Amino acid sequence: MQPLPVPEADLDRRPGLVLATLCLASFMATLDLFVVNVALKDIGQDFHGQGLSNLSWVLNGYAIIFGALLIPAGRLADKYGRRNAFVAGLVVFTIASLACALAPDLWALVAFRCLQAVGAAVLTPASLGLVLTALPASKVVGGVRLWAVSAALAGAAGPVVGGLLTDLSWRWIFVINIPLGLAAVIATVTLIPNAVYDRSTRIPDLLGSFLLIVSVGAVSLGLVKGPDWGWADPKVDACWAIAVAAAGGFTVSTHRSTVPVMDFRLFRSRVFSTANIAAALLFGLTGMQLLSVSFFLQNSWHWSAVETGLGIAPGPAMVFLASMAGQKLNARLPVGRVAAGGFLLVALGQALMILSLHQWHSYAGGMLPGWLILGTGLGLAMPTIVESATVDLAPEMSGTGSAINATARQIGAVLATAVTVVILGQSATTGAAAKFYVTWWVIVIGSAVGAIVVLGITPSRRSRPGRSPRINNSPRKAAIS
Repeated sequence: MQPLPVPEADLDRRPGLVLATLCLASFMATLDLFVVNVALKDIGQDFHGQGLSNLSWVLNGYAIIFGALLIPAGRLADKYGRRNAFVAGLVVFTIASLACALAPDLWALVAFRCLQAVGAAVLTPASLGLVLTALPASKVVGGVRLWAVSAALAGAAGPVVGGLLTDLSWRWIFVINIPLGLAAVIATVTLIPNAVYDRSTRIPDLLGSFLLIVSVGAVSLGLVKGPDWGWADPKVDACWAIAVAAAGGFTVSTHRSTVPVMDFRLFRSRVFSTANIAAALLFGLTGMQLLSVSFFLQNSWHWSAVETGLGIAPGPAMVFLASMAGQKLNARLPVGRVAAGGFLLVALGQALMILSLHQWHSYAGGMLPGWLILGTGLGLAMPTIVESATVDLAPEMSGTGSAINATARQIGAVLATAVTVVILGQSATTGAAAKFYVTWWVIVIGSAVGAIVVLGITPSRRSRPGRSPRINNSPRKAAIS
């Protein structure tokens, strides 16, 4: 069946409000990756002094589910309608946020966070798809950029918002999603047409997604519980065995499926493979920094949640500002060198912070200078790596490649959070500084390794990161259901 064209009246009605709605949803989903770090101490105290090894699942449960479901969720949105998927994702995310706010214990909170991640995984690719289909052609490129900026702003605002809301109660970091989610649902139903691209799209390999979740989750569980159980404990060995078996099952399922979660053929591209390794490493290092600095400020320096959020905020703010400068550098310099320069700045900033804190036990003299340099490095490296992931892929594979890169970023964050838990141990609660310095030296070493890895990003295609994307305006050929 050939799709009917979208009426111009539907595409052009209140494009500003349409874009604001889609950006709000992207902002909400990304914000929830950042606000929780500042609230973890209060959550642990509220739930009878839970340790970091258990609290880490509030972060990791969300990241694992979100990363594993992005690809199948995007394909389901293409099959059943992007507006339908977007509204469904918003509804699930909003209901799960309410459940998180009412959670009676830690493991109920973790379960509801996983449900929240399901909603985020559905609404995120659907929202980007709607930016491409529900805006007039003249506004699509600008809309994509604003959509991406909204996610970056969430990273910058997350620590401050998390700190302010946690000062009232950690439950407010979830309550705030409820009115925003309801407003986004109403605006979507009122303003946005439901463009359907291809009802013949086949259901993706959900078994593969499940096995990926099990494998990453088992590795994370083995790491975070290893110190508590003992590394020779049979339960830890069981985690490794489950992880290996699930990874093997995922590989087999992917090879056999006609619609795999990951198309392994994409990894034949050296640029794509390198960019995914670099993305996992960079987002892992970022997760280590945010988690460790949050606990350091709260438990070593005894700062409040608000003070901690304000103290963390300058780093993510520099990420946002430096990413704009990085766009211009990518148009003039080899992208591998720009990304390598970003990694080196991360290493320099982290090393400066360690050395300065030994000399000056203050925020302004000891932490802030290195934190600003570190944020600048992340801002140069992040967009360069993310944009480079798909430049060597065929246009019809760029969406899948982008989703795989997002999955790699989440897996990197999960594994790095688990490593942070292992290194910090009881110091996360007691505030003993020595283990925090060890964590930060690991970040310095990881950043130096990343600088070497990204030199392999040398796109062969003429299109380069930093240049305006060439958007196919096929949305006008979509159907309204």
